[in-house]
Amino acid sequence: MDLTPIKIRGKRKRPGTTKSNVQKAIEIASSRAKRAHLARKPTRAKKIEEIVMPTLPGLPQELLEMIFLYSMNISLPRASFTLGRNLSSKTVTLEFVLRSFFHTVDHKTNYRDRKTTSDSEIQSQLLACRFFTWDFFRSYVQKAHGTLIQQRGAIWKDASVQPPGLEAFDGLFPFKFTKITYLGFAEGFRIPEKLLRGPWTTDKAKLLYVLVSLNGELDWEGSMAGEIAKAGLRQAIEENNERAVAALAVLLGVAQMIDTSVLRKAVIECGCNINIVRQLLFNAQILHQSSPKASLDFHDPALWRWADTHEGKGVLLKNLLRKTDKFSLEFYLEGEEGARAKTVPFPYGGAKFDPRTAFDTDVGKEMLVRLYRTYGRKITASPRRRRHRNIEEEPHGEQQ
Repeated sequence: MDLTPIKIRGKRKRPGTTKSNVQKAIEIASSRAKRAHLARKPTRAKKIEEIVMPTLPGLPQELLEMIFLYSMNISLPRASFTLGRNLSSKTVTLEFVLRSFFHTVDHKTNYRDRKTTSDSEIQSQLLACRFFTWDFFRSYVQKAHGTLIQQRGAIWKDASVQPPGLEAFDGLFPFKFTKITYLGFAEGFRIPEKLLRGPWTTDKAKLLYVLVSLNGELDWEGSMAGEIAKAGLRQAIEENNERAVAALAVLLGVAQMIDTSVLRKAVIECGCNINIVRQLLFNAQILHQSSPKASLDFHDPALWRWADTHEGKGVLLKNLLRKTDKFSLEFYLEGEEGARAKTVPFPYGGAKFDPRTAFDTDVGKEMLVRLYRTYGRKITASPRRRRHRNIEEEPHGEQQ
């Protein structure tokens, strides 16, 4: 029997939407739990806007370059990769080198009375950088030449006589490019180790040769440059690179580090290239007579046996060894006037010493020895260097 539906006044609800007591209890419990969770949740702190200061790498490029060139701090590009990348353009590096070399000399005064503020330590660090190559050096010479003319005024632009520029390095003759007085190299700057080792390229040998001609030195006490130069000389002999041999023979000859083993390598192992042997013997003889060393023997039996078995070069080698032992070996040999252009000149040859002159008197030899001891800077040593040399020679005199 069907039940009779009864209408009840009140809220109308759809059929089937009536909640049971269980559902109501669940909803009440969940709402209470949600309110308790919200009550335990901490209130969010208000955001405080902080002013962020710009970092050094974040500065604009123009401002960063101005700071670098004003501070002249060579360590700034090495502080981070970003700074090194932003400050490594050729324009910036060329301007930094110009200020470290050219602008350290007062070019408006007489050459003998010039005041210099050059720092050999900073210059040595710049020469050791990767960017300082033969092409970069030529760019610096060209930039320095243009800056010099600009400083002297517009009248020099149209003058018939111009100061020597980049063309002075054509052919690399020291008596030409050593006349350039505005490059600003400091006294005592060191030749970097990267130029003392092989493999020997043409540009590397050129840059080394020019730096030696401009009175560069080796740091024998504070680095491994001397040992690297010894190994580099042997490799240059193997590669038959006369220009590298000419430069390294001077650096090692000043320290009397050319020994018999080097001569044997050039003669016996590498076929006795006369030009290379001449570079070695000429530099080895300069200080050997005044302070001979047992490690260098011009009467070495192995060298003379090789000379006996080779008629052409052997006869010439014997003649060279005899003259070297008496400190009478001239740089240019007799009868080779036409071949002088093919011979790499003596790096210290210039206004102070002419390698074409003969050793007829002891005065010329003594002047060459003094020039050699001062790395080609001057024949008469300064008082400071003279006192330093006397202090070094006193203990040896007492032992004798």
